[in-house]
Amino acid sequence: MKLSKVYIVLIFLSLIFFSCKSKNDSPFSAKPVEMETGKIKVVIDPNVEMMMILGRLSGASPYNFENEWEIPYIDDIDKYFNDFKNEPVILQTRKNNLNHAKFPEYGIYLNQDISGYKLDIDNKNFIVQTAVNVQAKKIPYYAGQEYINSVRDFRIKSNFDDFFVNHEHEYEQLIDGYIKIVENYNFSKWLEVFYGTKTKESLVIHLTYLTNRGNFSITTKNKKGNDELHAVIVAGSDKNSFLWEMSHEYSHCFTIKISEQLYKNKKIEKLFNKLFNTYNSIYRKRGYDSAFLILNETITQACANKYLETILSPSEMEEINIEIIDDQKWIYTPQIAEFLDNYENNRKKYKTLDDFVPELEKFIEGLE
Repeated sequence: MKLSKVYIVLIFLSLIFFSCKSKNDSPFSAKPVEMETGKIKVVIDPNVEMMMILGRLSGASPYNFENEWEIPYIDDIDKYFNDFKNEPVILQTRKNNLNHAKFPEYGIYLNQDISGYKLDIDNKNFIVQTAVNVQAKKIPYYAGQEYINSVRDFRIKSNFDDFFVNHEHEYEQLIDGYIKIVENYNFSKWLEVFYGTKTKESLVIHLTYLTNRGNFSITTKNKKGNDELHAVIVAGSDKNSFLWEMSHEYSHCFTIKISEQLYKNKKIEKLFNKLFNTYNSIYRKRGYDSAFLILNETITQACANKYLETILSPSEMEEINIEIIDDQKWIYTPQIAEFLDNYENNRKKYKTLDDFVPELEKFIEGLE
């Protein structure tokens, strides 16, 4: 009887030993570096960062840029991962035509050890926004095992986690600088009040140097079916630029359906087709290949302007509007932003921005 108890104790201790050994030997030692204030979380997530590094290695847009700003972190990436440009995952990435926001979105959905996704592939909430809201199970590189296995193999073979862990202090300093900006400006409250909706989950800001000054808005769903609003924002921006980028990307989450509704109006479609044809080369250079996208960017920035007007001086707003018109060619943004005063001044009548769309539609019809 005593002997059996000894065996039980030994077995128990051996299980603990092998469990600890297994955890210590795991190749997935990197964990998200994050800080949170209020309802906003600023993070550098290893899966998201790794996917964007794959974007750079595969030559996908907009990750395939020359390091003209001489960012040391980019040099570190190019040197560390130089021998992995011909890995199977790179060829498959090109074959699956991943680009722009498809990379971080895939990284957001991956689980910690890349054995699968945070949602079951058959979950009705597993929607891929960058594939125009198609269920993940209908997209080969999500539904099949080949791509996710090659991503996992790359992370192990390249010792990506060593690279990430060695840069953790740099990530912490970067996040600390931007979390201080977020703390000083009550953006999440403005977002809920302006659009007339409550956000059930934290707003997640993914900082990165890898997008060549590009920013993305990504909406995913969690197991509860709640929307999770993500913004991928380029690091290195000054305070005003960061606030502009943040307000713009999160506004995208709410303006896309409004833009779709407005674009059904033939007069508005014609107006923005004319605008698109006028500045076609400029728009395409920035990755916009349709008049609808310009309408959406215009509406989104007009809404973002309403936030910026609450925190920036008139001269600072003038600088932003000059860049919006001269560089981005979102010509109608200032007029639409000014018209949105009618929405903000009549919130008893208009509970949400959606309620104001009929008036907004009439106004845009009359623009020259």
